[in-house]
Amino acid sequence: MEKMLFYDKETDIFSIHKGFSANEKFKGNIDAGDLVLDVSTKGKIRGIEVLNAAKFFKEFNISEEKLENIIEADFDASIKPNGIFIGITIKSKNCGEMQAKIAVPLEAPAIC
Repeated sequence: MEKMLFYDKETDIFSIHKGFSANEKFKGNIDAGDLVLDVSTKGKIRGIEVLNAAKFFKEFNISEEKLENIIEADFDASIKPNGIFIGITIKSKNCGEMQAKIAVPLEAPAIC
């Protein structure tokens, strides 16, 4: 289970995926605006894709230049009855560590 991380400037997509353990598989996605969350058969968020990433992360003072120079990133996600709470930590060359905290409200089951 190897973590994958990338930012593609051309498509403006940022992605972190933690992979799946031996006893879990991909179950579906939760689509929430510019966020796409990969959910496993164990009910865990295993991956996050951020569309329009430069605009999305601007709110957290994370510029496109910082995204282009990522050296490490990780996330924590907790699923609650009323929403999903995500913390993303990004380490960029010459910029240190930056964080984005995101709340994704859930009105109804959204796993496809």
